Amino acid sequence: MVEAYKDFWKKYIDFQGKSNRLEFWTPVLIHIILVFIVAIIGIICFVTGVFTVAAIISAIVGVFVLAMIVPMFAVTLRRFYDAGRKRSTAILLIGITIVVNILFDIIQINSIAVILNVIAWLCTIILIVETLLPSRHVGESELKWL
Repeated sequence: MVEAYKDFWKKYIDFQGKSNRLEFWTPVLIHIILVFIVAIIGIICFVTGVFTVAAIISAIVGVFVLAMIVPMFAVTLRRFYDAGRKRSTAILLIGITIVVNILFDIIQINSIAVILNVIAWLCTIILIVETLLPSRHVGESELKWL
C-alpha cells in the first residue's frame, strides 16, 4: 500500500502506462482521509476562535488539492486503460463533470441547475464504476468507450 502511494507521486506525469485498482484507490482513500482529518482540525480551530490557524490549514489544504490535480488525472487515465477502456473516455467524463459543475454554479435557474447536477452525478458515478473494474489485458484496438 505504501508502494502504491509512492508510485502515485513518482508517476505523476505518466499518462501512458497502466495502474491497477490498488494503485488508483490507495491514493484516493489516503487523500480523502487526510483532507477529512485536516478539515476537522480546521473546524475545531475555527469554532474555538483560532482563526489564524484555521486560515493556514485551509491554505495548506488548497495547495495540497492543487498539487494533486495532475497526478490524479494521470492515474485516472492509466486506470481506465488498465480496465480496458479508452483514455479519451476518462478525459471526456472529467471534462463534462468540470464544465457542468461550473455551469451549475453560474446558472441561477433551478430546473436547469437540477439537470446539470444530475449530469455531473452520472459522470462521477460512471468514473467510479469504471475505476472499480478489474484489470484487462487487451490490445489497443479492443479498448471500449464504456
